[in-house]
Amino acid sequence: MDSRELTMTILAKLKDVNDHTGEFIAGLLSDDLSAAEQIAFAHRLVDVAELIRQRTTTPPIVVEGVVVDGSDARQTQRPGEG
Repeated sequence: MDSRELTMTILAKLKDVNDHTGEFIAGLLSDDLSAAEQIAFAHRLVDVAELIRQRTTTPPIVVEGVVVDGSDARQTQRPGEG
């Protein structure tokens, strides 16, 4: 999964967590949340946390210039070079 797909997946999972947070809070306040419901909500949080952890280990893709045969093909030098 590339960085963009990972970001979009995280956003979708966060929306899902957000949608279920209200139900979770209501269940906590009314003290009628079953163990299975609590575990299901915790699993949603773990899924998001795992995706975020995965995203931190995925190198960002920055496209600048043109790559030809594995080398940067820019004609101008960067400041501080050569």
